[in-house]
Amino acid sequence: MIPKKILVIDDERLIRHTTVLLLKKEGAEVLAAEEGKQGIELAKNEHPDLILLDIMMPGMDGWQVLETLRSEPLCASVPVIIFTAVDFTTSQKKAAEQGAQGILRKPFHLHELKAILGIEQEGGTDG
Repeated sequence: MIPKKILVIDDERLIRHTTVLLLKKEGAEVLAAEEGKQGIELAKNEHPDLILLDIMMPGMDGWQVLETLRSEPLCASVPVIIFTAVDFTTSQKKAAEQGAQGILRKPFHLHELKAILGIEQEGGTDG
């Protein structure tokens, strides 16, 4: 079952927009932020059930956002899934060390997003 409220933090407009549309199609309420500080504020104010977080962003990168979220009492226990287009093995290790619940390589396919979110597949297509 998909989390009810998901926050997507990604500076890449196309990835952010596509992810939001896909998640809404699955029935989630979706919030979006294009940079780290905005994402942190949304997380504190909106109390999402899950955060999808890009690593490579200008200003505050995803690792800094994750560290800040983990230090905020209202956000510390919110599951975070990392999006990354950079060195996957290194990012995977760092994500686990910093308390992320999972990692997804960008660009991703719909079935990969559904799998990491635990959404059941219908018909076996990529959607």
